[in-house]
Amino acid sequence: MGSTPNSGEGHTRRYASARLVLAGSMLVMGVAGMIYEYALSALGNNLIGSSHEQIFVIIGLMMFAMGVGAAVQPRIRPPLLDKFLWIEILLGVIGGLSGLIVYTAYGYMASYEVVLYAVALVIGLLVGFEVPLLIRINESYAGELRSNLGQILSMDYIGSLGGALLFAYVLLSRVPLAQISLAVGLVSVAVAGAGLWYFWSIVRRPRLILVGVACAAGVLAAAWWYAGAWTAAVEQRTYEDPIVFRDTSVYQHAVLTERGDHTRLYINGHLQFSSRDEAIYHELLVHPAMLAHGGAERVLILGGGDGLALREVLKHGSVREVVLVDIDPMITRLGAEHPRLIEMNRGSMLDARVSVLTAAGITPGESITPERPSTLRQSFLSEDRYAVADVRAVHVDAEVFLRGLPSGERGFDVAICDFPDPRSVGLAKLYSVGFYTRLRDVLSPDGLVAVQSTSPYHAAEVFVCIGKTLREAGLAATPYRQNVPSFGEWGWHIAAADGRRVSGATFRGLETMPVAVSYLTPGVLRGAFEFGRGWFDGAGSVRANTQMRPVILDYDRRSWRR
Repeated sequence: MGSTPNSGEGHTRRYASARLVLAGSMLVMGVAGMIYEYALSALGNNLIGSSHEQIFVIIGLMMFAMGVGAAVQPRIRPPLLDKFLWIEILLGVIGGLSGLIVYTAYGYMASYEVVLYAVALVIGLLVGFEVPLLIRINESYAGELRSNLGQILSMDYIGSLGGALLFAYVLLSRVPLAQISLAVGLVSVAVAGAGLWYFWSIVRRPRLILVGVACAAGVLAAAWWYAGAWTAAVEQRTYEDPIVFRDTSVYQHAVLTERGDHTRLYINGHLQFSSRDEAIYHELLVHPAMLAHGGAERVLILGGGDGLALREVLKHGSVREVVLVDIDPMITRLGAEHPRLIEMNRGSMLDARVSVLTAAGITPGESITPERPSTLRQSFLSEDRYAVADVRAVHVDAEVFLRGLPSGERGFDVAICDFPDPRSVGLAKLYSVGFYTRLRDVLSPDGLVAVQSTSPYHAAEVFVCIGKTLREAGLAATPYRQNVPSFGEWGWHIAAADGRRVSGATFRGLETMPVAVSYLTPGVLRGAFEFGRGWFDGAGSVRANTQMRPVILDYDRRSWRR
């Protein structure tokens, strides 16, 4: 009789222990599944350059495939534990290699999106097998399934939250995307190994599964070791010139290429500037507003972390203070530290005091006019001491900056909006009525705004939408354009807070350019405000863009696909 209680206690301990193992496995799988989803979504954004589409589509595909997996898994026959362990091994290998697979397809295939979506479906299918199989395995250990089912499911949900937080706040900013997938793949294989160790006595073919775990771990470890060199070689295939800088931040993927004196910067695969004609773009972006104002002392630059627009602003002797707002420290560091960009922006990020303020708060900071010897190349600057404008670089979302700017810090004479084209939800809000309204409120009474407005030829609907949105925000907006060889016909808007109209006639009396420029002339400046007959025929149905209805995303997608 004395042996019965001991036997019951042993069974209870084994049951409790098995339950913890299953719950812990579910927690880890929840973390891994969420990171697989986000890593593929971020990779799709970086390669295809349309974050709102890729994030939504890839997560939707994976959720769909998970549903299919859950529906199909009843067809899986015993031994369930063996098959569950094989699924974890397979998920670890495919999920872990997913970044490298998609990246390789990007470098070698024209239709690499098919591979991206196929990998997402396969991973989703395997993830969909996990929970139902664990529940079926759990039935072998739980006298009453109700007592354990809630714990297992809750671990999956908790793991999903943990995976989302881990990816957003730790992995994305510190580990390359391909290696994030590899690390999670190793975790999936480790779950299989731990399950094999714990349930060794009841697994049908433990030694074969052990070989599978060892092989999978070896493949993933080798892939981790060579991932950096492999992705660099694959990415180089997609660019005409040698890559001299490549990095991924929380916000975007940047590539700088260089051949001789020709330098180009790409963000998420889209060309941002070419050194051969960037002066055309930046001179047209900056000088019309600066010259129309006539004496701007305080200038706000939103975007433009490469320092090229800042270079043009600092040519105007009236400027005493510039606030540059760029969300991505990676870009401002590139503009301040890369020798080629320092040469191109004439040290605009270095030859002034740069105080970096974080997103934790927006404070005025100390305002001084520094005077110090040049630290730049002798080829274009001397060792003489000279005064430069006070420049503050703020790393924060432009909308957050405008909303949090104290009233005493407002009163900008000119604002320059140098954002990428509105290809994502995050960028679309920077072209909205609400954003331009906030921008108008930080201007001085006679303040002017210059806005990068994409191509009036290739993306006429987007161009017209930006103009209508500025006017809806209470700004008197006028379009202008110029041909930039790297982009084709390109356009901007200049808008006034006081309702006055800036046009070619504004510069009628200008005979020579009052600042040193390499392209712009008074005649070119006046002619930039002229558009041919019928240029915007059919644009009457275009709506203004708002944050709640980001129509500009659809206009952009339709325009460039045509």
